[in-house]
Amino acid sequence: MKIRVDITGQRFAKLVALYPSGKAKNGNTIWHCVCDCGRETDVELQHLKAGGTKSCGKCQRIRYDLTGKIFGRLKVIKVALNKSKSSNNTYWLCKCICGNIIEADGYRLRKGSVKSCGCLRKEKSTVQIRTNIATLNRMGNNSSLKDAKGNPIQSIKIGARNTSGVIGVSFDNYTQRWLARMMVKGTLVLNASFNNFNDAVEARREAEEKYLKK
Repeated sequence: MKIRVDITGQRFAKLVALYPSGKAKNGNTIWHCVCDCGRETDVELQHLKAGGTKSCGKCQRIRYDLTGKIFGRLKVIKVALNKSKSSNNTYWLCKCICGNIIEADGYRLRKGSVKSCGCLRKEKSTVQIRTNIATLNRMGNNSSLKDAKGNPIQSIKIGARNTSGVIGVSFDNYTQRWLARMMVKGTLVLNASFNNFNDAVEARREAEEKYLKK
């Protein structure tokens, strides 16, 4: 389609023109645009140039524009399509320094309640595990694990495939993932796989604490 004015890639408020998609009844060129919220829409050229259309018309109004701001380990990329169902707060698409992309509640970002994709919490938990003497002494210790009646759980032992040094945690060569397992009285109460060794150790630790006699 021949066009007199090429606005490909140009921004008009929240809209970026992608390509001409047709002609209006009045002869004006219609441009297919993408909004900052991610939605796409068709807008007449004159409406874009005159500022009559500034968005897709469906994106939410934003009280606080967090685009480009950094909160802890997260850098805000753009507003997300979703909103909090409970509070109606705006969600934002964020990139963590570890590379993960998440959606986070804008209010929680501004208040400091969300600082990472979850990697920060995992790292702190790992440090706690490795520095808490009581936890380390109890981890994988058969004699410290008891059932509801106080009887030791005897079915826990290091298997032949264990390569971690932590009871219940082993590496599966077929899936290339770390496995965390735990049996209690013949019942498998934990059977999960993880990409990260520390995540598997943490899952095993949480299971031990859950079934440890208090």
